[in-house]
Amino acid sequence: MRTASLRAEMSAVALELLDTGGPAAVTTRAVAERAGSSIAAVDELFGGKPGLVQTLHMEGFARLADELAALPPTADPERGVVDVALTMRAFAASHPHLYDVMFSRPFAELRPAADDGRAAESVYRSVLSRVAAVLGPDRPRGSAKDAAIGLVAATRGLVDLELVRRRTPRGPGASPRAGLAAGDACFAQSECGPSLGARDPETRQHPLQGHFDDRRAA
Repeated sequence: MRTASLRAEMSAVALELLDTGGPAAVTTRAVAERAGSSIAAVDELFGGKPGLVQTLHMEGFARLADELAALPPTADPERGVVDVALTMRAFAASHPHLYDVMFSRPFAELRPAADDGRAAESVYRSVLSRVAAVLGPDRPRGSAKDAAIGLVAATRGLVDLELVRRRTPRGPGASPRAGLAAGDACFAQSECGPSLGARDPETRQHPLQGHFDDRRAA
């Protein structure tokens, strides 16, 4: 029967196909066959591939929101912001294809809808609360929103560079730190303010960059 349980099973199958084979592996035929069902059932339950892809998109944001919500509280607000960035980085490293669906839209069939906005909003709220703690109660109106957007954009810039390096075969003369300067420039151009976007005046380094560098060296 074409029930909610079958829909959930097909969603899980689509996620597995995406994880193991990338966007090209996610087809209505492959999902139907792996779930022991039919293409007609996929069409009925999801409205075809567009609905299936939208489900993946929303699931990605729901999972990332859960991981951000699970971050332990900290007495150091700036540490809390770093935790947000590193959680986004870890999520992208563990689910690179799902991360692409969320932010790069590799599926032509994906058409943003109201539900997609609500899914992304849950992530934004987690980021905003941590950023607001850094800026304090006397922050100018709207500054936390601007800073949260800047933080996500800067973090995505560094994460995207890292994902590209992981996917690009390195030649014998390639530098393992390729793209670092571009990532630093991404942070340097941030308009988040001194607590989030400016480089340390002594080291000329953005506060988050050292955490990314440490992981590269590991």
